Amino acid sequence: MEQGQAEKILEMGIQLTSERNYDELLAKIIDCAMETTNCDGGTLYLYEQEQLNFCVMKTKSLGINQTGQEKKTFPPVPMHEKNVCAYAALHRKLLNIEDVYDCQEFDFSGPREYDKLSGYRTQSMMVFPLVNHEDALVGVVQLLNAMDAQGQVIPFRTEYEKVLQSLGSQAAVSVSNMQFIQEIEQLMISITQVFTDAIDTRIPYNFYHSRNVYLYVQLLVDYINEQHEKGLVEKHFEPTARSELLMAALMHDIGKLVIPNEVIDKTTRLGNKLPLVLEHFDHLSALYHIDYLEGRIPRDEWVGIKNDLLDARVRVEELNRKSKLSQEDIDYVKELAQRNYTSASGTQISFLSLYEAECMEVPAGNLTRAERDIIRSHVKYTEKYLKKMNFGKRYPHLIQWAGAHHEMLDGSGYPRGLKGDEISYESRILTIVDVFEALTSADRPYKKAMEESKALNILGDMAKEGKLDPDILKLFQEALEQKEGKLQLFHQTDENDKEYGDA
Repeated sequence: MEQGQAEKILEMGIQLTSERNYDELLAKIIDCAMETTNCDGGTLYLYEQEQLNFCVMKTKSLGINQTGQEKKTFPPVPMHEKNVCAYAALHRKLLNIEDVYDCQEFDFSGPREYDKLSGYRTQSMMVFPLVNHEDALVGVVQLLNAMDAQGQVIPFRTEYEKVLQSLGSQAAVSVSNMQFIQEIEQLMISITQVFTDAIDTRIPYNFYHSRNVYLYVQLLVDYINEQHEKGLVEKHFEPTARSELLMAALMHDIGKLVIPNEVIDKTTRLGNKLPLVLEHFDHLSALYHIDYLEGRIPRDEWVGIKNDLLDARVRVEELNRKSKLSQEDIDYVKELAQRNYTSASGTQISFLSLYEAECMEVPAGNLTRAERDIIRSHVKYTEKYLKKMNFGKRYPHLIQWAGAHHEMLDGSGYPRGLKGDEISYESRILTIVDVFEALTSADRPYKKAMEESKALNILGDMAKEGKLDPDILKLFQEALEQKEGKLQLFHQTDENDKEYGDA
């Protein structure tokens, strides 16, 4: 092999192995082949599902530069030996044809018809397969019309054959490696989806929260990148960082898997304890009735207590559902909790247990302080379980970003009470989106879905209070205004789960 050929092979290898973007890698394969042979056109087909599918086409003289985005307009290459690309693929053989119009071995009716329509003249052709290190066919490259220094079409020089065979091997390995990486990432997404589904199944009123957070983050990140390309913002997400943040969005609530159902599903103050409280009132009423029948209390006292307990049933059911309690409501609960029944033997039975009274005295919401702490612990469990998944160098920040999605800039968040610059840009995004999705979600029985405008006003107030990043919130608002056709959220009415976007 000549020194020049060896240098070309090394240079091409460096270019292919250093490329991290899949589409750019495929385009670079054609670019390297065309540059090496100084030809006018090139087409790359990938071998998928036992057929050759169009992926990249370039023709310099016609100004053509098409990618897989237009693949639907090009049918798969028929896998029979009269087709030159199929032959190269089936026999793993490089083919060098001086003039396709003089070649009888293959069917070139397609190129000839194209030439009639376009005015192009297909002449010399070189076709070579892409075969990887496992001897698996990855694809085929077809080159058209080699040119001399004056731009005249000439046959492809035979000295290029070994160079292109080497390029084919290196390209096949690079494509296979990148496909393997994509498969691993898709596997990670699939595993993540399993965890997400498990969480959402446990929390039916929160069924699509994690998936919708993912979609909102995707919308915002892509909008930020668009603004960066316009020179309007400094922040930019490279593909790997974008993928990492989207993965963090999916995994941010994985810790909820270990939160007890009676806490995480609690939509009223007493939750599943309400029937027990009502039965307890009935039991107390029966005990007082027995005391009356056995002469331990007079009839008037028995009737008064019975009516009090009937009122207590109605009042407790009412207070159990209220979103906020007045001071009068709280005083009533305290008074009820202080009352006791004393049996003939002197045993005392309280009207409300300490836990029941604590639940009923919560001024707003449904959770006691202890229960709130249990809910908040899901963030620590998220970090704990994500550490066990070993994302390695691919996603080095995922745990940090997901673990800080409840932190606030003023230090009022949890679990660590981080402030300001201690909270990453990515975690600030997750926080804003997490709150917004929770406010606007329509699948929560304890509240109505909030309109986007009202939810954004609440987020705006939080930003003014120093809790949220106002710049990110502004970008999120702009992204929402332009979301038409870009966002399809999950809803409980969805019969089939939509596929996640590319992470």
